[in-house]
Amino acid sequence: MFAGLNPARPIQSQYIYLKLRRLGLGGLAGRNTARLALAADVPASMLAALAGTSIDNATDWTNFVKRDWTGYISSRSSDS
Repeated sequence: MFAGLNPARPIQSQYIYLKLRRLGLGGLAGRNTARLALAADVPASMLAALAGTSIDNATDWTNFVKRDWTGYISSRSSDS
């Protein structure tokens, strides 16, 4: 995507960050969008483990997308 001058020496992450910023592509918006999509698909406990965040933070994200997981929890408890 961003070719370096020497193929044996990759571009440093700070330089890639600056190039992306000049193009108007920030990392935070993409991470937040990905986390919201994940929060809509998995319960807070799984989101916390996958995103490497606290359960409180993951609960806030799942509450933000307003997904109700009570049906999932009841179906899992009936499986065991």
